[in-house]
Amino acid sequence: MNSLAVENLSGGYGKLGVFRDTFLTVAPGETVGIFGPNGAGKTTLLSTIMGLLPAMSGRVMLGGADVTHMPAYRRARSGIALVPEGRQILSTLTVGDNLELARVSTGAKSNDKAFNGRLDEVYSLFPRLLERSKQLGGSLSGGEQQMLAIARALLIKPSILILDEPTQGLAPVVVQGLRETLAKLKGRFGIILVEQNRDFLDSLVDRTITMRAGICSPT
Repeated sequence: MNSLAVENLSGGYGKLGVFRDTFLTVAPGETVGIFGPNGAGKTTLLSTIMGLLPAMSGRVMLGGADVTHMPAYRRARSGIALVPEGRQILSTLTVGDNLELARVSTGAKSNDKAFNGRLDEVYSLFPRLLERSKQLGGSLSGGEQQMLAIARALLIKPSILILDEPTQGLAPVVVQGLRETLAKLKGRFGIILVEQNRDFLDSLVDRTITMRAGICSPT
């Protein structure tokens, strides 16, 4: 069974269609890349899969369950985690508080051993976040903010991790560090990686889909 199956999905904003008739599957542990120019509909597709935008037609299946009409917070609790373009961390909260928000969103209690174990794991994966746990999110570098956004997503224990343009605005040395981190995560769960850095994409994915003018096709 696929972790995620997008079947004949179309979406957009109001009556304005942005992508159409999209089929996409992600098997457990598989990393799928989506490559395409700005304006191709990639972010809109991800937002529809996540439930931030309603589908115009088609359906989204997660682990065999139809989540098409499920709100975004319930999809997150069911295992779809999004690392959005631009990171969207809360700049006026500390690193620690940004991560604690994931506890609230999952409904975990302060003494939840499973969540606390995941928190220890993300601090191990990103030791710089532990060093800066009392620092405001807005004072972090771009690379550190991206670490925080990924760590926050991992705390919901995803079966599907979606990353939207994670290298955007990052220096080459930071991109290399991000590549190494994602390589460690590869195979643990399904990953959808949207990226315009083709070398970065090809180094991590099992297969790539190209998206142009709202239409996806295998590369």
